[in-house]
Amino acid sequence: MSLRYYAYVISIILLLLSLFSLFYRGLNLGLDFTGGSLLEVKFEKKVSIAEVRKKLESLGYSHFQVQDTAQGTTLIKLRLGEPTEKALEGLKELSPYQLIRSESIGGIITSELRQKAIWSILVAIGGILLYLGYRFEPLWAFGAILALVHDVLIVVGAYSLTYREVNLDVVASLLIVAGYSVSDTVVVFDRIRENLRLRKGTPFKDLIDLSINQTLARTLMTSLTTLVVSLALFLFGGPALSNIMFAFVVGIFVGTLSSIFVASAIVFDVKSRLRPELRGSV
Repeated sequence: MSLRYYAYVISIILLLLSLFSLFYRGLNLGLDFTGGSLLEVKFEKKVSIAEVRKKLESLGYSHFQVQDTAQGTTLIKLRLGEPTEKALEGLKELSPYQLIRSESIGGIITSELRQKAIWSILVAIGGILLYLGYRFEPLWAFGAILALVHDVLIVVGAYSLTYREVNLDVVASLLIVAGYSVSDTVVVFDRIRENLRLRKGTPFKDLIDLSINQTLARTLMTSLTTLVVSLALFLFGGPALSNIMFAFVVGIFVGTLSSIFVASAIVFDVKSRLRPELRGSV
């Protein structure tokens, strides 16, 4: 708790960087949100996804998605406004192919997906707030939600700073990061509540310190094991998986920071101002 002001400064700097990047640079929205063209081709010879990506990059395409299907075909998604004819001509240099389908992803669908993505995040946060308010106290729920918003904003800001593509898979990974962050925070809160019953004469600040230290080994071991797996998938999982795992790598760092230094500290600082007798030695 004595280090919480340093943690506040680090968090504020990260949040300001994220908000600055989001405001001036924005997000690199994927085809799920911008619309575009969908091509499905079946090559006569074996052509890997890496070869298709390399060919499209050589043709000047910078925003696209490539994936294999269970039927042995290759799906290619191009951003709205990018010509499909050039891509189809270039693919012939890899192998003769059959064009299975060619479709356009319109703006109405992308607008609907964008709204659903926003609502999914808001519903998830609202559900967590209601549960924590019932399980603990409304003030504790407020601290957990602030820590959650802190984590998600920094992860989104990291996507903006690196200009990585944001699609529905990334939105799903953001929700997982939010759940992971809240899970760590709830473990700490649960220990604080338990110690409030067992150590009634202990100053609130010391009790929070004790509770965090009692759960610190669990928090660090869980975070490190998850980080090792996420980092391996980020480095060796290929472009599509790497883009999703980026949210986990950044989210684990900031989630661990917020669980240890931010969430409980916010509860203490707000509660000690509402009830000055809890301040003790701040």
